[in-house]
Amino acid sequence: MKTCLLLALVAISFTLGNGMPPIGRDYNQHCHCVKLETRVIPPDSLRSVEIRPSGPHCQNIEVIAGLARGEKICLDPDTHWVKRLTRFVVEKQAKRRW
Repeated sequence: MKTCLLLALVAISFTLGNGMPPIGRDYNQHCHCVKLETRVIPPDSLRSVEIRPSGPHCQNIEVIAGLARGEKICLDPDTHWVKRLTRFVVEKQAKRRW
């Protein structure tokens, strides 16, 4: 009886949460990028690059660029120049760790 009640409570909480973990986790529970930019951004306009790996919160790899004017845009990770940019950022981060 207690087991059935426990299973019912788990099923209800899972259904109410749409299968997502409870709010308040350290990661975003959905994709951040809705619109992807494919045009080449000049290097002097870039101030930061954030790479978000795919995971349970979003099936896509997201590349978010911070621009000099304060705006943040999402870059298309499948374009050639963004692939080169992400490779550069990852290699630079790896060198900092050593």
